[in-house]
Amino acid sequence: MLHADFRDAAGSFSLNVSLDLGAETGVLFGRSGSGKSLTLRVLAGLRTPVEGRITLGGRVLFSSSERIHIPPRDRKVGLLFQNLALFPHMTALENVAFALPQGKRERAKAVEWLARVKMAGFEDRLPEKLSGGQRQRIALARALAAEPDLLLLDEPFSALDGPLRRSLRRELRDIRREAGIPMVYVTHQIEDLCSLGDRVTVMKDGATRESFPVGRLWERGARGEAWNALGWGNLFRGGIVCREGGFRFEGDTVSLDLDGGGLFPGEGLVFVAPDRIRILYPDLPVDPDLGKNIFTAAVEEIVPLGSSVRLYLASEDGTVWQAEHSSGSYEALRLHAGSQVRFAVPPAAAEVWMGPGSCAPEFIQNRAENLPHRS
Repeated sequence: MLHADFRDAAGSFSLNVSLDLGAETGVLFGRSGSGKSLTLRVLAGLRTPVEGRITLGGRVLFSSSERIHIPPRDRKVGLLFQNLALFPHMTALENVAFALPQGKRERAKAVEWLARVKMAGFEDRLPEKLSGGQRQRIALARALAAEPDLLLLDEPFSALDGPLRRSLRRELRDIRREAGIPMVYVTHQIEDLCSLGDRVTVMKDGATRESFPVGRLWERGARGEAWNALGWGNLFRGGIVCREGGFRFEGDTVSLDLDGGGLFPGEGLVFVAPDRIRILYPDLPVDPDLGKNIFTAAVEEIVPLGSSVRLYLASEDGTVWQAEHSSGSYEALRLHAGSQVRFAVPPAAAEVWMGPGSCAPEFIQNRAENLPHRS
C-alpha cells in the first residue's frame, strides 16, 4: 500500500500531491506540465519535497517531521522513464542481470525475466541492435527483476506506434497482476488510462484533484461527471467499420479514418488529444499524411496556456473540438473568436478503445460494458 501526501516547489511551480494506492495500477492523468513526472521523481527519492510523508507497505520513505529520507537505492522502487536508460555497452541479458538483488545475479534468473517479456533469444544483443519496442521490453524486465515494492512508469510507450503500444500495454497489465505490486503510470493518453488503470488521479497545475476508480468512467449516472473530471480532449462514441483501404470510425456527427493496426469491427470509443490536432495554414499545401481527416470550423473560444493556447473549434455539424497550438504559431495565424479555420486529425492521433459487441478479444470486452457518450 502506497500513501503519499507531500508538497514541493520548483521555482515558481508548486506541487501538492495526495495519493493512496493498493496492489493496483494508479494512473496519474493530466496535460504536459501538470506535475506528473515531478511527482514520480519524489516517489522514487530522486527529489526531496519541502514537507510531507510517504509510506510504502508500512515503511516510511520520507517524513519531513521525522527527518526521514530513504535514498533511492534503498526504497525498492522501480522507475521506467521514456528514455529507458539502458546501459549501451551491456547486452540485454547483462542489463537485466545488473538489476537483480545482491546474491541473485545469476544467468538463469535474468533469462527467466527476458522470457517473461517475450525477449527469449535476444540475450546477447546490445541495445543498439534492438528495435524501440524490444528496448522497452528489456527496460521493463530490468525494472521488474529488481523485485520492487512499487513500479513507477513515466509514459514509457509514448514513442511507439499504435499496435506495438497496445501489445506492450497488455503484457504490462498481465505482468503487474502476477507480481501483485502497486504501479503508478503517468500518461496524458486516454487509451492508456482505460487499458491499464484501476484508479485514476487527475493532476492539474501541480496538484492532485479528482481521484476515482477507472470503472466509474463506465457506470451509468456517474460516467459524465467522471469524464468531465478528466477535463480535456475530444471524446466520441460510435462504431468501428472496415472499409476498403482500412478502418474508419463512424459516430453521430464525426467520421474519422483510423490507423488500423490491432482494431476490430464493432462498437468503440475514440479519443483525440487536443495537442494532436493540426491547424492548417491557409496558404500552405497540406501534408499528405494529414489529408484524410480535414474539418472546417469557427473559433468559438481562445484560452491562453502560457507556451500554448487552447482553441475551442465549432465545426459545421455542431461538434466542438478542443485543439492546442503553440503560442508562436497561433500568433502567425492571427486567429480570433469567429475566425474560420481548417484543421486535420492524423489517423494515428485517434486513440481507439474497443467496446462491447465488437469482435475484440475478451479482455477488452470485459472492460467496456457501458461506453460513455461524449460530454
